[in-house]
Amino acid sequence: MIPQNCPCPNADCPRHRDCNACLAHHEGNGYCKRSSIIYTKEISGITEDMLSGFFVGWPNPPSPAVHLKILQNSYRAIVAIDTEINKVVGFINAVSDGVLTAYIPLLEVVESHQGKRIGSWLLRLMLKECKDLYMVDICHDEKLVPYYAKFEPTGQSHSTIFRNYDAQSGRMDV
Repeated sequence: MIPQNCPCPNADCPRHRDCNACLAHHEGNGYCKRSSIIYTKEISGITEDMLSGFFVGWPNPPSPAVHLKILQNSYRAIVAIDTEINKVVGFINAVSDGVLTAYIPLLEVVESHQGKRIGSWLLRLMLKECKDLYMVDICHDEKLVPYYAKFEPTGQSHSTIFRNYDAQSGRMDV
């Protein structure tokens, strides 16, 4: 069976678009061994110097130290690492009560790696991580509706969002 939206991030892999062969080839972390990009939930090996190029356009972005703390304190976090340069090139995190609900506040891919389906793969992996929860919510800008629609959400809803931009760089006392 050839899926219409193959989740494998490596189009050069001979198993691409053959999910059964691809999944058999994966080693449980959700990545193809022939790709230089690996996806992992193991955050303990991530260091601040591996986290750069994120939060582009934010007037007061979190530092790499705060970014690392965000990943460590999340209910779930998954990172995409380019093994050729040993840098995190994408990440997603979820906060949750662990019983009923989860919220995905951040999904980012560095500019140099955008357009390679890394974000799609991260989201698919996170949705798999949260598959036993009733609600998994993502708030996003209007321009991203077509992007998220391809993941077949159960409905589009409206959100009320409150922001304190003075605190955008994160709390250091946590």
